[in-house]
Amino acid sequence: MLPLVRELVCGSESELLEPGWKNRSHLPHITSCGQHTDFSTIPTFFLCIFSPVLIYALRHTHNAKLQSFSPVSFRILLGGLLVLDLIATIIYSLYLYLNKPSVFDVVHLYGDLVQFGGFCLALLLTVACKNRGLITSGVITLYWLIVIICGAPELRYYLSGFVYHEYPVDLCKATLYIISYGISFLELFLCCFADRPTNLYKKENSCPEYTASFINQLTFQWFTELAVLGNKKSLEKEDLWDLNERDKAENLIPSFLGNLTPGIENYRLRIKMHPEEAIPKNHPSIFGPLFKTYKFSLIAGATFKLMFDMIQFFAPHLLKQLIKFIEDKTQPLWIGVSIVCIMFLSSLLQSMVVHQYYHTMFRLGMHVRSVLTSAVYAKALNLSNEARKGKSTGEIVNLMSVDIQKIQDMAPTMMLFWSAPLQIILAIFFLWRLLGVAVLAGFFGLLAVLPLNGLIVSQMRKGHAEQMKYKDERIKMMSEILNGMKVLKLYAWEKSMEKMVLEIREKELRVLRKLSYLNAGIIFSFVCAPFLVSIVSFVVYVLIDPENNVLTPEICFVALSLFDILKMPLALVAMVYAEAVQCAVGNTRLKEFFAADEMDSQSISYEKSGESCHLSISRNNQMVRLESSIEIKNGYFSWSSTEDATLHDISLNVKRGQLVAIVGRVGSGKSSLLHALLGEMNKIAGHVHVNGSVAYVPQQAWIQNMSLQNNILFNKPYNSKDYDRVVKNCELKEDLANLPAGDSTEIGEKGINLSGGQKQRVSLARAVYQNSEIVLLDDPLSAVDSHVGKHIFENVICTFLQKMFLNINLDFSASSTGCLATQTRIFVTHGLTYLKHCDKVIVLKDGTISEMGTYQQLINNNGAFSEFLEEFLINESRARGRAVSIGQEDGEVDEILRDLGQVSPGILQRLESHLSQESESERKSERDFRLEFSRENSRKSVLLHSPSSKHEETEALLGSLAKEKPTKDVTTLIEKETVETGNVKFGIYLAYFRAIGIPLTLLFFFAYVASSILGILSNFYLAKLSDKEKANAETGNGTRNDVKMQLGVYAALGIGQSSVVCVSSIILTFGIVRASKRLHAELLGNIMKSPMAFFDVTPIGRMLNRLGKDIEAIDRTLPDVLRHMVMTVFSVISTLVVIMWTTPWAGLIFAFLAVVYYLILRFYISTSRQLKRLESASRSPIYSHFQVMKNNMKYKKFIDFQESIQGASSIRAFGVVDQFIEQSQQRVDDYLVAYYPSVVANRWLAVRLEMVGNLIVLSAAGAAVYFRDSPGLSAGLVGLSVSMALNITQTLNWAVRMTSELETNIVAVERIKEYTITPTEGNNSKALGSPNWPERGEISIKNFSIRYRPGLELVLHGVTAHVEPSEKIGIVGRTGAGKSSLTLALFRIIEADGGCIEIDGTNIANLQLEQLRSRLTIVPQDPVLFSGTMRMNLDPFSAYSDSQVWEALRNAHLEDFVSSLDDKLQHHISEGGENLSVGQRQLICLARALLRKTKVLVLDEAAAAVDVETDSLIQKTIREQFKECTVLTIAHRLNTVLDSDRLLVLDKGRVAEFDTPKNLLANQEGIFYSMAKDANVV
Repeated sequence: MLPLVRELVCGSESELLEPGWKNRSHLPHITSCGQHTDFSTIPTFFLCIFSPVLIYALRHTHNAKLQSFSPVSFRILLGGLLVLDLIATIIYSLYLYLNKPSVFDVVHLYGDLVQFGGFCLALLLTVACKNRGLITSGVITLYWLIVIICGAPELRYYLSGFVYHEYPVDLCKATLYIISYGISFLELFLCCFADRPTNLYKKENSCPEYTASFINQLTFQWFTELAVLGNKKSLEKEDLWDLNERDKAENLIPSFLGNLTPGIENYRLRIKMHPEEAIPKNHPSIFGPLFKTYKFSLIAGATFKLMFDMIQFFAPHLLKQLIKFIEDKTQPLWIGVSIVCIMFLSSLLQSMVVHQYYHTMFRLGMHVRSVLTSAVYAKALNLSNEARKGKSTGEIVNLMSVDIQKIQDMAPTMMLFWSAPLQIILAIFFLWRLLGVAVLAGFFGLLAVLPLNGLIVSQMRKGHAEQMKYKDERIKMMSEILNGMKVLKLYAWEKSMEKMVLEIREKELRVLRKLSYLNAGIIFSFVCAPFLVSIVSFVVYVLIDPENNVLTPEICFVALSLFDILKMPLALVAMVYAEAVQCAVGNTRLKEFFAADEMDSQSISYEKSGESCHLSISRNNQMVRLESSIEIKNGYFSWSSTEDATLHDISLNVKRGQLVAIVGRVGSGKSSLLHALLGEMNKIAGHVHVNGSVAYVPQQAWIQNMSLQNNILFNKPYNSKDYDRVVKNCELKEDLANLPAGDSTEIGEKGINLSGGQKQRVSLARAVYQNSEIVLLDDPLSAVDSHVGKHIFENVICTFLQKMFLNINLDFSASSTGCLATQTRIFVTHGLTYLKHCDKVIVLKDGTISEMGTYQQLINNNGAFSEFLEEFLINESRARGRAVSIGQEDGEVDEILRDLGQVSPGILQRLESHLSQESESERKSERDFRLEFSRENSRKSVLLHSPSSKHEETEALLGSLAKEKPTKDVTTLIEKETVETGNVKFGIYLAYFRAIGIPLTLLFFFAYVASSILGILSNFYLAKLSDKEKANAETGNGTRNDVKMQLGVYAALGIGQSSVVCVSSIILTFGIVRASKRLHAELLGNIMKSPMAFFDVTPIGRMLNRLGKDIEAIDRTLPDVLRHMVMTVFSVISTLVVIMWTTPWAGLIFAFLAVVYYLILRFYISTSRQLKRLESASRSPIYSHFQVMKNNMKYKKFIDFQESIQGASSIRAFGVVDQFIEQSQQRVDDYLVAYYPSVVANRWLAVRLEMVGNLIVLSAAGAAVYFRDSPGLSAGLVGLSVSMALNITQTLNWAVRMTSELETNIVAVERIKEYTITPTEGNNSKALGSPNWPERGEISIKNFSIRYRPGLELVLHGVTAHVEPSEKIGIVGRTGAGKSSLTLALFRIIEADGGCIEIDGTNIANLQLEQLRSRLTIVPQDPVLFSGTMRMNLDPFSAYSDSQVWEALRNAHLEDFVSSLDDKLQHHISEGGENLSVGQRQLICLARALLRKTKVLVLDEAAAAVDVETDSLIQKTIREQFKECTVLTIAHRLNTVLDSDRLLVLDKGRVAEFDTPKNLLANQEGIFYSMAKDANVV
């Protein structure tokens, strides 16, 4: 368009440069026509084209008006002066037109008018920027830069006229123009400074990016402050900037979900209508919503990439002109200087554009990570139970840590899908113009390679999918192992589980080895294909026309520079497709995840009233009218859409404020009914209506890793009065007093430092504090002692409402203090003594309601409930057959007997008759019969006061800290993750190279040295060949055969280089597989051997981060980084050698550039390395802990991703899903705070390094121009030198990047090695006992003392006791007495500090841990199962036959249940045993003990979650099956040990009493007697 304008305005005199410019020795002037048409139009044209971009930014800015005293005000003033100057210039031109037509030139008037339009538009936009608060504008800054550049020729023209008087100039015009140019320069200068809005509030750690000027943003100068700080000190989290508002998840999520949700809803509607279409290919893709959300970022990135692709083709054409200049000695020097300057400026522009592209795309990737991570977390919290079964926590963690990462990694390279073909087409086009049809030979050769690459990529895709499957399996297994580590150690199953993990890892490594070989093929293609294309093209070019087609330096090196451009997209196509394969795998997995079913919010009709209770009470007629709170009509519910109904024909109506109990045997559906009310089950049919807010107390308490207070508050504001009342009524006062920091004490993962009873009371307190209208209680009193349970039932569960129903004339003011006074309560229980206080009792049998009514009604009905009650009492009597008379006071079971006597005397008579028929010795009178039951209450109601399997650990981990007054914060349990500082130690590199193998490492490096030597030789040989061909063409000497032979030598050198690179990749493949296997095995082995104290203070997420992300870095990232680093470093060295050989004087400039290079590197590496460490440390919180401040209160709050997924049902029940999603978004933001600076650091480095590279280009080309007449400097050497220098810009940047990436990724090795040197257990005990040890089960405890850690107080003090073979010993004591510590010491979970424990005369401290633990058996209180088959959970070593396993199941009363399963022993148990009830899990743990049947058995409340009938059967089984065994029973309930031979009573870590129960109870001054009295046993 500009030549057309020039022709229209200037007529025939439309040349751009003055006539004869080629022969001038000085730089020619621009013609008046060119200056006032082209150079005046370009700035205005630019501003008009890009002003819409600025207008868009103006419309979307939210800043206030810019400050008056800021650069923008001066720019507006200067803009006004410019407009006045142009007006004066135009008036002067019109004056000349009217008065001096001969002097007037219409070209000048045109140029002035165009400039005037541009200045007016710029002024208008500047004023708009001020009013709209736009801090800086790239469009306006670039406009003034173009004005300065385009105006420079006219300025030179006027100055030359003034200074040298070469020609006359118009003084008025010259003066006005010089003033205009000076003001334009000031405008550009002021644009380099950012403005400030009037309302700008800059926080201390605000990111300076958006308050920086355009120039600072373009060069990333705003990051320099952090780079300098990182060089001065090791960066810490507090030194990092806050995340920009536009990058925060809360601002990104809504738009993404707005685009994602419709597709998912349409998919669900589609499969609802056509279920057969629920196949993977129909799952809604996530790429469509991502494109809609970030289309403008994608368009910006595409624009930058297109500009870069166009600019890079300037270099070959400039190289062509430079070679011509070197060959033609007659050309003036200014031509060569101009070529060099344009080459430098184009390289500089190319650098600026490409890094804006990368910055845009990396930010896009960061946004994609943020929204997908948040979306996955939100989805995980809302998964239906059926979908959750197929999605383990490990798999979800992998989605977040791996699959989303792959999609994020794709962002910077996605444009290559269209950019790479474009570059290839343009390169082929320019090569066609250079080599003609010969280029087709090379192109077809290239096409021949593509199918091979396609095959490799296809195989890699399958390999990546397979590898991810194995990785999911491994991480899932490790997650379960770490969650159940204590049980593994107690069972001595570590080796079995470690073997299973290593078997999965071996499969993973097999795939990794295959992928590495395929990658070697890709690398060979990358190195060899472009070279083969060039050599084939050269050969065909020469053969087509041997006389005219000469391989001159101009042909060779311009073609090579184009081939180098072609080389990059060819290499990247393979890489991009490989990444796309991984991305596609991740997309498939994410699609499947997002397409999974969610909880059906419509299955239950919820209504939340604003008041806590609605009662209508008429005391005159003694009627209480209550609204319906819960209603189910003809409900059918299942856990899966493919299963039959678990609950069927359920109909019930619960009035507001009622207390309704649910009873039934194990597996009858009690917990399922609560889950149905929560909407957790699939509603097959029926209607469910819940009227009011809901709180939920699960059967297994869900405790978060945060302070105890925050566990109770659960996102609800703190109210001291309510809080204190809840703590008191839930019996937590004494527990808080025992904690070092009270309720501010941090609770470990899964409540590791709380007992089972404490966890249950905290869980109950959480529900009570919420003050919800409906409270669902899933057997919350099973883990607390009798008097605590009674206190909780009376003060929390059973309140004035029940008393009112029992006695309607009760004064309301006398009992209105109950926590749940007005709430509706659904109470699952095994404690039958609570039932008479309930308004309604629901009896479940085989998944349906068999009976429902009041306690008296059910007894009178003489139905299923009566049978249930009768079975309980009969079994209780059998269990107490050996009990002695222990007092005269009635127990709670007496109440049941009295009720039976009053309501149904016949039942009582049948009981007496039944018992009299059983045994003569068991006949008793009716009074004696009732009295015996008073001696031992229901196994579900008589508990000790908070004796804890964990209390002593609480004291060890926390309690003693308060006494020692340490500097460490006593509220903290979990240790802060250590972050190394400073340089990565050489020992870490050495450790990695040793893992690879030192010989393999050296061989790998030597191979690359050989490759570089061959590369240099081939390049010099080509330069010599081209110079010789040029000379032969000029002289007519030489033959075509010589050319063929020389090309053959060149080809041999190139193929040799490619082969050596391929060999080095294969060598590295052997090494990386070896290193991956070794480092993972060391890490896994050390973790499995670590003592329990390590797991108590180390979050699971932190260990999974090392086993997941860090292992993946060693598997894949680190080898690629090492390979690329070595390749690029040797490439840089080769280039510098060639340039210095060609132009030695360039070495002086290189010395200076080396200093600059070192300084940049010094700033970057120290900063980048620490940023990478902080990023790695902050990644764990996404999967484990993260820390936030809430409501400006000074406490730390930790949320565990895994625990929140495991507690999803509780989160949904309490209605706090949104709060947890917000917290997950905060976690992602916290991670990005460390990630984003590391991304910017790369761009900051790249811009500066490429400036160094551009200066190397300038040096090489400039030296070639200046010394072109030097002997020995041929056109071939100059072509070689400059063509290699043109590549050094990116190569140099890549070399430093890879060097830095190596240092930052070697941190993975550092972090893994950190966990391979932690202390392990059992290192000093190697002795083996006899094969049959222990044969008798005799236990001798001799002056035994332990402490949890050196420096802490003793937990047990000189304990001495002797247990005879086959003796049954009960161990009792109050809180902190040391019961659990003694048990842990028996299994050497804690090592002895003094004294010893001998079993059958062998000191257990000398035995191998595996032998010791495998020869003892424990039935723990918390049942832990692992995903796998039923048989694997019973016998992981396959040491027993199927018949033995079935015998154990029969004795554990599980035979019928397992037989009913489709796969019997091969039935798959889901993660954590979630597809079994808690009672069934406990029975499986009992079956394990029955299978092992060792001489020593330890029972730790083995039947806490089973019904009374099953409980009695379990006790009977234990007495029969372990009759010849020594049994130690940790007494959490006194009645479980009353039939023991002797009781060991501990008090404050010492033996207080050790005698028979009868003798201990006879001593009314003794500790045991007082405990029995507290428990209502006496």
